[in-house]
Amino acid sequence: MELRQVEGREVPHCASCGFIAWRNPLVATMVVVETPAGIVLGRRGIEPGLGLWCLPGGFVNEEEDPREAASRECAEEIRARVEIDSLLDVYHITRGDGRGMIGVAYTGHLADGEAPSAGSETTEVGSFKLDALPELAFASHRRAIADWNTRHPPADGPNSGAD
Repeated sequence: MELRQVEGREVPHCASCGFIAWRNPLVATMVVVETPAGIVLGRRGIEPGLGLWCLPGGFVNEEEDPREAASRECAEEIRARVEIDSLLDVYHITRGDGRGMIGVAYTGHLADGEAPSAGSETTEVGSFKLDALPELAFASHRRAIADWNTRHPPADGPNSGAD
């Protein structure tokens, strides 16, 4: 493989077969899970962001619909069935290693009878009011929560103080 200019971008190219190794972004999901007690967050038990808090979510597998991946990731990270309500937004994310990602953010709620608990990549799970959020691992999660907050009047959101 050698670098070559293709469509204005320098990309790895195989001179013998013509293969071009496009650098496409990874796709990940995140879910703002709404509960009467606040937004559900998990404390990360892995890097990146070990020990910090995050929305449940993760990478979309090649065969998955992003909405299904969001639901699966919730089951893995907060050990609860989450019903996805709506698309919140789509974000371009630059990872720490400089690679690009697409973050697909959803809103959701716990399915009837579900209670979140620590999953395979989290050490603990909690529900937080907006005025008491812990330090978050990812800027994209802060942005998704801020965007979610602007679309929910305080009387309806987890920052209302009502139980």
